[in-house]
Amino acid sequence: MSHINNQIQDLYSIELVQDLDHEASATISGGGLDLSTSYNGKGDRVDDLTKGYSSLGYLNNKVSWYELTGKKDWYAYTGKNFTGTRYLLKAGSESNLRGYANNNWESVKPV
Repeated sequence: MSHINNQIQDLYSIELVQDLDHEASATISGGGLDLSTSYNGKGDRVDDLTKGYSSLGYLNNKVSWYELTGKKDWYAYTGKNFTGTRYLLKAGSESNLRGYANNNWESVKPV
């Protein structure tokens, strides 16, 4: 049996390990989609979506704001399974939703 050293090392003392904030981590991963049920990112919120979702679950028909971090464009749809009216969300954009789009998204995916 090998001898196990029971010393605990602080994670951040290891070379090249660092704590990344939300924006930095999204940039490194290629970016993600953030959604919120209220304007300006307030309310119930989901951050860093990185793949398509055929249903937004409890956020269906409740999204009022989005932010795209990174360099990928996304599509948002008014129907589940990527159906209905399609909206193009440009990389790096952030917006409160108005009119028909407000509280009417049900699925999203990267372009």
